[in-house]
Amino acid sequence: MKKKITPVLLAALLAVSLVGCSSSNNGKTSAPNNGSASNGSDSELSGKIDFNEEPYTIKVNYAVLGQEQPDLPKIEEKLNEVTLKEINAKVDLEGVSLYNMANAYALKASSGEKADLLMLMPGNQYLAPFANNKMIRPIDEELGNWGPALKETLGDLLGAGQFNGKQFAIPQKMDQKNTIGFNMNKSILDKYNIDINSIKSIADMDPIFAKIHEGEPEMSMIAPEVSSGNIANNLVYFDGFGNQYGGLMDDSGMKIINEYESEQWINTVKKVREWYQKGYISKDVSTSQDDGGALLLNGKVFATAASSVGFTGGLSKPIEQKTVALHQPVQTTTDSQLFLWTVASSSKRPDKAIQLLNLLNSSAELSTLLQFGIEGEHYELNADGTVDETKNANYNQNNWLMFGDYDKKPLSAAFVEASGLSPEDFKIKLKEWNDNTLKSPAYGFLFDPTPVRTEIAALDAVSEQYSKVIGNGSVDPDELIKKFNDSLYSAGLQKVIDEKQRQLDAWLAENGK
Repeated sequence: MKKKITPVLLAALLAVSLVGCSSSNNGKTSAPNNGSASNGSDSELSGKIDFNEEPYTIKVNYAVLGQEQPDLPKIEEKLNEVTLKEINAKVDLEGVSLYNMANAYALKASSGEKADLLMLMPGNQYLAPFANNKMIRPIDEELGNWGPALKETLGDLLGAGQFNGKQFAIPQKMDQKNTIGFNMNKSILDKYNIDINSIKSIADMDPIFAKIHEGEPEMSMIAPEVSSGNIANNLVYFDGFGNQYGGLMDDSGMKIINEYESEQWINTVKKVREWYQKGYISKDVSTSQDDGGALLLNGKVFATAASSVGFTGGLSKPIEQKTVALHQPVQTTTDSQLFLWTVASSSKRPDKAIQLLNLLNSSAELSTLLQFGIEGEHYELNADGTVDETKNANYNQNNWLMFGDYDKKPLSAAFVEASGLSPEDFKIKLKEWNDNTLKSPAYGFLFDPTPVRTEIAALDAVSEQYSKVIGNGSVDPDELIKKFNDSLYSAGLQKVIDEKQRQLDAWLAENGK
């Protein structure tokens, strides 16, 4: 599934590329005073925490939407009670606006402002430029000495934090990998007695759309999940390593191909065009600013072409929905890079930064504290073990899974109730879904777009012109697909594909694959 770079994030990324920052400690690790290597197992720290030295304050920056949480100082106080005892350090939390994150980090680096841990979001867009500009440092040695819990809980997910053969980041473990498919209004399915178990491909939607359209002529049958997307792209599996300009598909092996020339994408576009011509799709689909998910909730559309199909099979609130997955979930490197924890090159104690991340991943108490706040003040624990957050207005982390180990946290009651499952069944189905998730054959590969940044900007402009109108069925694809691809190649698509293939081949050789 493709991750679109918004204009704001792209502008921020370009701003970062203009700031060259050098490490104040030349990449050297500041070891604790009496740290010593040992032959301990992975469950033990290789070094020893020095509790005789002055406690170090770890400056932690992370992305937020809007203003910082009013009760953040209370969270810090509770956090520091534990960190002082466990790693002889205090923590200074500072939220940074997601939409100004890259610029804020660049300014901190250029001004010499104190920084230790920097969370990158979306990490796949920032890891390579931040590493290339030496704003962040390799952490292989610190991870080896101070990261047993990180290695245990993340396992091969750590590969998503590597760049040029070095560990530059710690990925944040997520709850699940979503996949492509359909979200549908359950009341409409029930009204027309439709069995969704018959849906195995997009063509299987034809008789369903025809039946519902006849009975609900004022309702659109399908819309893209979000206003910025398009229907066809949400129904085709593609691993583009951060953009849609060359990548891997199910039958391409390790050869980078152009998705827009693939038989699967072209056939999907033609099917969407059929739906449009039959009146199943709104005539303003490509220009509307309405979110497809919102249209589904307010009864204006029967289904969305979605990239957010998860393990529950549907939602019960605010309206009941049923989902169908069209592709087995596949974990890509990009998926694991939404939240990446990195250590600033200017950090005086990178060892303390990794000690903190390790502690967060080993502690259910701290994982829960940073996710939900303080029990009795910011949340209540229900009898079934789920968390009730309904009365919390002063500490809300947008439900982003930024801190600690997801598996150690209690479940949010809102998520469980929306699924229509009991907490026990929720956990069982989540495990089944995750056990069924494949890993991309290129998992761990990070594409560095720096050599073709100019071409990608030109390709974005071409895509903006053609992709939505073709993918939403509002134009004749036979007339525009060739023009679209010709324009992509004129803008430098082949150069981008060749660069991706070169980097992928080098990664495969380096990793013995």
